[in-house]
Amino acid sequence: MNNMSIDNWISIVGIAFPIIGGMITLMFKSYSDSKKKNEELRPNVFITYKRFRKNDFFREILVLKNYGKTTAQVKKISIQPLFHNNGNTSLSDFNPNSFSSIKDFPLAPGQEIQTLIGISGADDELIIKENRHFKIEYSNIFFKETYISEYEVDETHFPILNYLENDDEINVRLDTKQFSQLLSATKDK
Repeated sequence: MNNMSIDNWISIVGIAFPIIGGMITLMFKSYSDSKKKNEELRPNVFITYKRFRKNDFFREILVLKNYGKTTAQVKKISIQPLFHNNGNTSLSDFNPNSFSSIKDFPLAPGQEIQTLIGISGADDELIIKENRHFKIEYSNIFFKETYISEYEVDETHFPILNYLENDDEINVRLDTKQFSQLLSATKDK
């Protein structure tokens, strides 16, 4: 090694730098691709409303659904204020706040759970409409990364109502802009 000339050292450095640079670039790209893939495959849990009329009664249901591509471990759900009923229907007849009791529950991709929050006649306004705050803490069951979906819904001014063919079912659906706003409100931890 002592017999190496300056030209030999320049040649070695000239070969080594591109190899080292290429390896660093490959490691960085692999890391960023892996992170991007994990983000694409993450669970995405939201609560939505479903409304429908059956046997002349208007029913309102909350739907907890994993819109993501991997199983979510739902750790905790907070709904503020809790649901209340103005009518004669006793809250003991059904539990409209049952999602608040969910702890460490696995939710597969596409799986949904529904809970009845109210039954009323055509326009009885039995369910108290409020500006409701939802916070769902969940993790990716495989990688243990924790996510939080946190958003508010003004129930007095629902976004868009779509009536299906049979006029018995009404689904609350968000248009593309509203869904983008909802997704941007999701905070990752």
